[in-house]
Amino acid sequence: MKLLPHLHLLAAIFPVLWGGCDPGPKPSAPSAAAAAQTSNAPAGERVVDSHAHAHSDQPKKSAKGKRDVVRVGIESLDITVDGSTIHLLLGDYPADTKLPVLHHVRSTDGGITWSQPVRADAGAPTPHIPHRGMDAQIAASNAKLVALWNTPGTGFMGRGPMATALSADGGATWRPGPNPADDGSQGDHSFADLAADAAGTFHLVWLDARGTNKAKGLRYASSRDGGQTWSRNLTLEAETCECCWNTLAVGPGGSLHALFRDKNPRDMALVSSLDSGATWSSPVPVGRFNWDFQGCPHVGGGLLGTDGRVHALVWTGAAGHSGAYHMHSADRGRTWSAPQRLGDADARRGDLASAGAGSLAAVWDRVADGESRVYAATSSDGGKTWSEPVPLSSPGVNAAYPRVVALAGGYRAFWTESVPGQPSAWRTAKLN
Repeated sequence: MKLLPHLHLLAAIFPVLWGGCDPGPKPSAPSAAAAAQTSNAPAGERVVDSHAHAHSDQPKKSAKGKRDVVRVGIESLDITVDGSTIHLLLGDYPADTKLPVLHHVRSTDGGITWSQPVRADAGAPTPHIPHRGMDAQIAASNAKLVALWNTPGTGFMGRGPMATALSADGGATWRPGPNPADDGSQGDHSFADLAADAAGTFHLVWLDARGTNKAKGLRYASSRDGGQTWSRNLTLEAETCECCWNTLAVGPGGSLHALFRDKNPRDMALVSSLDSGATWSSPVPVGRFNWDFQGCPHVGGGLLGTDGRVHALVWTGAAGHSGAYHMHSADRGRTWSAPQRLGDADARRGDLASAGAGSLAAVWDRVADGESRVYAATSSDGGKTWSEPVPLSSPGVNAAYPRVVALAGGYRAFWTESVPGQPSAWRTAKLN
């Protein structure tokens, strides 16, 4: 792989309030560099005050022998960018309760300063264990915002229907909205992704089990009135991997693309719509690794549609090919370029963004050597060549599940991390 000049990381990394279903090994203590970085964070860039309580997310046995995960701090994070505004939806677990709350914050200056948190789920059904890999979702179109999450029910691990909250004033106030699913089931409806297009239509994909065989499948619905009502549900793939997150990308000209992990083999696949979700293509593999794996790896992928191309960042655990790979399609997802590995064999959970004109940014985490770190690389030629990966997170902390968005003048990455004895936190860094 040809290497471009090093990606420049601005010194704008700061704590702001993790967990996940598979965070990787925890270090024994934070490094001196990480501690110094936290204490020297710019005063205007602290978003959520840290809880003054010790925490551990190590499993603890209950009286009945069950293993419970104790969550404190930010354990769920989703991002959307609408014009010049960045919106975050954070799943926060206060130290004095096991019940999470969903907070919305926004930035109108590229992520330098942030609004005070506003409760998005007040008066709505309680969120059911939002965490990294199954994050509560947010999308925005001008002043209209939709937040979405999973609630308790009769499904696997106690998961149930979806719930929504709506805002018509840019997130200043919220009210409960309807459940987009039309099957009436109290079972598992989860691993959702939400996006809004240029026309103001909100699009949603998720996994649920319906039909005669009750297999997990990929469903779709849309809303043209800011989330007040939702369309009839469509099945995009009748049977998929059971618990990898899905990614929805809005492209130009009414195009939509949904990336998901297929069942047999456990490779990633794409379905596309060229008419704003009215009809969809058959699934197309995104990287033919032929991974024969009887289980769920809990890893989805990154996806974007821009400049007439679709770009994907996918992970596979196939023997001899393990790692994260970038691919692109010049025909709206029908055929794909050869996989190009980013990072090494330990790179996994990734995301992509584009600022246009061939500019791309990729982020991922690397779980190895007793820790998990977040890395980034950029491309100026549409992904033909990439810069050498650089770490965004400090050594000695457990950093994972990065996201990246394009902004005027560059990119901004977000991730969550944990340090023993402290609440889980979110961090961000600007990339040039």
